[in-house]
Amino acid sequence: MKLWTQYKQRVEANILIEAETDIKELSYWRDKLFSRILLYLFPVSFIALVPGVIMSIRGGIPLLALYDILTVVSFALIAFNARLSLPMRKMLFVVCLYLLSVILLIYLGSFGPGLLYLLAITVFITLIFHSTFAYWSIAVNAAICLLFAFIINFKLFESPLTTIYTVGSWIAVSSNLILLSTVVVASLHLLFSGLQATVVKENQLKKQLKEESKVQEKMLEVLQTKNQELEQFAYIASHDLQEPLQTISSFVVLLDKQYKDKLDDKATTYLNYLSQSTLRMRLLITGLLEYARIGREKHWEVVHCQEIVKEVLLNLDQAIQESKAHIVVDPLPILEGYALELKQLFQNLISNAIKFRKEGEVPQIRVSVKEEAHDWVFSVKDNGIGIEEKFWEKIFIIFQRLHPKSKYGGTGIGLAHCRKIVELHGGKIWVESKPTMGSIFYFRIPKTNNASWGPN
Repeated sequence: MKLWTQYKQRVEANILIEAETDIKELSYWRDKLFSRILLYLFPVSFIALVPGVIMSIRGGIPLLALYDILTVVSFALIAFNARLSLPMRKMLFVVCLYLLSVILLIYLGSFGPGLLYLLAITVFITLIFHSTFAYWSIAVNAAICLLFAFIINFKLFESPLTTIYTVGSWIAVSSNLILLSTVVVASLHLLFSGLQATVVKENQLKKQLKEESKVQEKMLEVLQTKNQELEQFAYIASHDLQEPLQTISSFVVLLDKQYKDKLDDKATTYLNYLSQSTLRMRLLITGLLEYARIGREKHWEVVHCQEIVKEVLLNLDQAIQESKAHIVVDPLPILEGYALELKQLFQNLISNAIKFRKEGEVPQIRVSVKEEAHDWVFSVKDNGIGIEEKFWEKIFIIFQRLHPKSKYGGTGIGLAHCRKIVELHGGKIWVESKPTMGSIFYFRIPKTNNASWGPN
């Protein structure tokens, strides 16, 4: 087995060395097929050599035995001589087969495989050369048949063909060979033309996809760079704005203490507006800073979702008590992710479910998960005020609000946090809702090797 592997590697290395430049073209597969033909033909010929030589000598045809030996030696030369170019190997192969078929016709007539060899040569040429050469093989076959018709007619030498056939009977037999050769060439030419068109089209599509993929990769790199720059800018801007905002806030407090009795009602109102705006700006900047911080110090670890939701409920205990919310948490899985960010994700969704409740109704909230083949699909369902479908995407954009801040507090950044956290895990978040009918927030987290169901 090892010897056969070495032989195979040696033959293919010699034959395909020039064809390896482009393995996608049909010409490569023609060369590959030629290497396989030669790969199996040489050992088969070698095995058949001994009985062939013995029978030829016993039959009184030593020249046929000599040519059998020369043919096997030629196949060895074609297979193992590294100096031969690929076209030269193919041409020598075809010439050897043609000479062998002629010798067989001369010494064995129609009793030998000479005519069959001529048909086989046509098939081989069609398979290993371009289709144009295949039509030339028909002409060569016709020329050989005409040559033997001339020999038979003028009895140029003694041969089984000259004793068995007349010119008419030989033409009748050989015309079948020409007809079969033509049918084979035409059929294989049609097949290879279709294959060539398919290969060309496939290569064009692959090239186009490769170019588009490069463009997309480049655009993705640019986008990632821009996102990093924007996050860095948001982080620096929000961090640096804290100091002047603190100064403004301090002066507002100072003015209120020192000049409270000297200010009229209008000035006092303006001062209150300034104080509220400063507080609002502080909240917005804090929200922006928190948004920019998401994922900056992330730590990938095993996360027990059941445990972090319990912690979230403890953090929201006051809001839960005030609203008398009824919260059900189904069994949740253990997965790999960023624990701090996932905790913030659950806290934002549950606090929103409590905040946007209908008046006069107790919030009914359910946290659950559905296991799919490659993902965990979590859901946070409530019976709150609901969301119109046209706002389903808008609510995930930073600083987008659907309600006046006088009615519902907050900065409008919580769901933007949620989207960023889910996308940080390679997932997706969306909502399904109807006004007054409550909402269901879904988010998808890809599974990892260590994913499992946690304790109830």
